[in-house]
Amino acid sequence: MFSLGVKAQVGAKMSQVALGLARAKLEELISLPYPEIESISEDYGQIPGFEFYQRQVDVSHWDPANCTTSQTDSGIKMIKVAVFWDQNRKNSEVVTLFSKK
Repeated sequence: MFSLGVKAQVGAKMSQVALGLARAKLEELISLPYPEIESISEDYGQIPGFEFYQRQVDVSHWDPANCTTSQTDSGIKMIKVAVFWDQNRKNSEVVTLFSKK
């Protein structure tokens, strides 16, 4: 029973770290000029100090009239940052919409 509690604490800590990494990347991206916000991938070992995490950024154009992604740039991008750990068995993600200024 004790080992289950420790395992749950470690899992919660890793989830908190993953969410922090996702938020940090999102903040970094929205500080960029609109045209420079693009999809990227950082594999395990590529995030300095966080070798047990992988980060994937998916950026797509957003169609506000239909509330869906689009091939056409309407001036709004949907940014999804997902952070994976435990060999991709677990993940946390944040999603936001970002418009041209």
